[in-house]
Amino acid sequence: MNRTLRTRAVLLTCVYACFFTGAALAQSASADKLSAATLKSADIVSGEQTWQQYCAFCHTLRKGEADITGPNLHKVFQRKTGGKPGFDYSDAMRSDGRDWTPELFDRYVRDPQATVPGNRMPAMNIPVDKAVPLLAYVLRSSGSVNWDEPAVSLAAGGLDAELQEKQPKFWSQWMENTVRFTLPYDQADAGQGTYTFVAYFHNDGTISGNNRGLKGIWRMRDKRTFCYAIQGVAVAPHEWVECVKPKADEPLEFGPVLRSVEIVNGIDAEMSFLEGRPHPLEGDAHPDYWVFLFNNSTRYEIKVDGNVQIVEARFNEDKTITSPQGVTGQWRTAGSAGKDEKMCYSLSGVPGVEGELSECFALVLMFNPRVGARWPARFEQGNSYWAEITAGR
Repeated sequence: MNRTLRTRAVLLTCVYACFFTGAALAQSASADKLSAATLKSADIVSGEQTWQQYCAFCHTLRKGEADITGPNLHKVFQRKTGGKPGFDYSDAMRSDGRDWTPELFDRYVRDPQATVPGNRMPAMNIPVDKAVPLLAYVLRSSGSVNWDEPAVSLAAGGLDAELQEKQPKFWSQWMENTVRFTLPYDQADAGQGTYTFVAYFHNDGTISGNNRGLKGIWRMRDKRTFCYAIQGVAVAPHEWVECVKPKADEPLEFGPVLRSVEIVNGIDAEMSFLEGRPHPLEGDAHPDYWVFLFNNSTRYEIKVDGNVQIVEARFNEDKTITSPQGVTGQWRTAGSAGKDEKMCYSLSGVPGVEGELSECFALVLMFNPRVGARWPARFEQGNSYWAEITAGR
């Protein structure tokens, strides 16, 4: 969709927020608007709202969170521009080589091309009065400072909160029903296939789904633009951003494809709505799940100290896990009120890992169990991985 591409061009290259040490703060104290005292007293509610509307589609802030279109920004003040290992920066950003400072941040969010010529980010048009609150919020949320102030959580506030009142039909369509996406993808040995998952848009501004590892956010970009960002999709391109006018489809037909979403150049996802929320995101597994699990293997590519360790895990009916690599483990189901809602498991003996790697997730592992399903996730101990279902044992 052309309207999607026009907006994505801006959103997919969000602001590279910056952080700084206490020493840098002291050096900048002469500039009143960037002094520690000014930043400490800044309106971080306004700062979070600015972050959500301009930055959160492309960046994460906290330790262990993944890169999206832009790099994760946890304690980036310890890096130089373009200095996060493993992230694919533009040549201009990578070669700039300056330390992030309050002054550099302020100049960059106001005019990124003049500050780092040739970088990928166009002007975001962040309001002048929002830059300092944004910086103050980023400082706290990224772990860059230890200022003794309570955490702020806007959930859906401001324009987001007004959406329900001003566009009730649109709100009902997106917040009370199920959004279904179908993407094309190349199967390893079977050519072109499709992958389908469902997503729930929640009134707190978050998105969840039955694709393991999937998460997302939605926000009102301005009074006329509803934007959402999804990441952790099991097949490429794994994440995308779309912006639409907050106008309900009338009449709304449940089931048929309503439109195509061009998520990247040349790749379209089909989008439809299912009435209500009939596809549970937790609770009983897919009817074929257990037979499928016990007759196939889960191939893990686990990041350990910068290397990838391969584990071909076999989940057995006796609740053990075995593998040709010698890794062993246990699995169990868990829940409350007599209902199993989660699958929990642990792996022992992964090369380079002391102790166990463990994870719990909703029993709906896949919407349609199938060989070739692939998804990213992270163990509780912090190690990220890719997993893929492989045929047989």
